Parts: sequence; C-alpha cells; structure tokens
Amino acid sequence: MITRSKRITKSHKFYVLIIILVIIVSIGSIPIVILAFSIFETIKGSSGLPCEELPDIETVRQIIEDHQDSIEEIENTSPGNVWVEINERCDGKGELFIYYDTISTKNKIKEIIGGDTFFGVPYRMFNV
Repeated sequence: MITRSKRITKSHKFYVLIIILVIIVSIGSIPIVILAFSIFETIKGSSGLPCEELPDIETVRQIIEDHQDSIEEIENTSPGNVWVEINERCDGKGELFIYYDTISTKNKIKEIIGGDTFFGVPYRMFNV
C-alpha cells in the first residue's frame, strides 16, 4: 500500500511539473509571437511604393508645414515616444516615417490620419 501511494504522489508531482512547464512556455512564447508578427509586418511593408509613385520631396515638406497641427497631434499621442520624419528614399522623392511605441498608439495615429496617406503623402509606421 505504501508503495502505491508513493507512486501516485510521484506521478502527481510529475504531472504538476509538466503543467507548470507548459504554462511557462506558453506565457514565454507570447512576446516571441508578437515580435515575429511585428518583424513580418515591417518586412512586408518595407518596400513601400515605387519611386515614381512617391511625391516630390518639396511637396512632402510643404504638406508637413501646412499640416503641422496634425503632426503635433500625432506626436502627442505618446509624447517622447512618437515622432514623424520625412524620408527622402529616392532622388527628390519623399515619404513619411512614423515611429510609435505601442499598438494602442499606432491605432490612435491611424485614426488621426484617417486614410492610407497623410494628406497625399505615403507613410510607413515603425514600432520602436
């Protein structure tokens, strides 16, 4: 009888250990999945538009100047953690890079922009 109860106790300890291990691996894999998705999203969108479809850099600068209030609103979604830059990717052509900190902030920024372009200027978003 004592031998059987020892087996049951050892068996229970083994199952509890396996369950705890599965929980730890599951919790640990969540950040890895989020990181992999973020990397995939960045790579997928990294090519952007072809150069011939980008607006002239001077047009981009003028639009940014004309809509400085919207730029400030975007940057104020998470002060110090969000910023907007003009990127001259091709000779004389430009786009916007928007850097953000959280998915919630990204969603707020997209809501502010309200479309696929910022007043006609293509943009790409990067989680930092």
